[in-house]
Amino acid sequence: MPVCAATPIFDNTVNDLSIRFNTGFYEVGDQIILAPGNDRMLQTFSFEFWGTNTANPTSFAGGAAVEARVRFYENNGPLYHGYASPGTKFYDSLWFSVPAPTVRDTFTFSAGLDFPVDGLFIPADTLTWTIQFRGMESTDSLGVDLYSPPVVGTEYTDYWQNDGTGGWLLLTNGVSMSVDFAAYMDANPAIPEPSIGAISILGGLGMLGWAYRLRRNG
Repeated sequence: MPVCAATPIFDNTVNDLSIRFNTGFYEVGDQIILAPGNDRMLQTFSFEFWGTNTANPTSFAGGAAVEARVRFYENNGPLYHGYASPGTKFYDSLWFSVPAPTVRDTFTFSAGLDFPVDGLFIPADTLTWTIQFRGMESTDSLGVDLYSPPVVGTEYTDYWQNDGTGGWLLLTNGVSMSVDFAAYMDANPAIPEPSIGAISILGGLGMLGWAYRLRRNG
């Protein structure tokens, strides 16, 4: 693990809009712009989420089938109304369990557990991170909290949604002018190139570490 404190490169966890975004079963993404600099070896990534079951406040109707998945993309995909869509994927957590309904909790990913020991190399200053949930029954709902504006970095006020056929739509939710997901990233200075071994284990680390990601937000 790194011996020095990582530098925040994106922080949208301060200005709570008190708006909940129900993502349904869609893969939805927040396009963000990182703080300037060479700190691109991601050490920590966290995001807020919520989940409810109107039939039972302590467990999902979908039970153990309720899962989440996080992906990071470069915005180098086909243009949508003139804007580059998510393209090259450089991180995939694979599916991990969402244990129970919660008013508000945080999933945390970290170097050495979910990312390579030196951190996950971020190849661009602009990226889209996405969240997707599955396994819900009719009384289950899950989603993310909306905050804005970020206190470190910047982001766009709309969001990307995977259309299910490999393409992306750029949308607003009709409730808030800012559909900015609550999230935080810190990083260490980038090394010249990520190692081949580091690249090959990104997905596997995500599967091993899900039980340690959940952190109570208070």
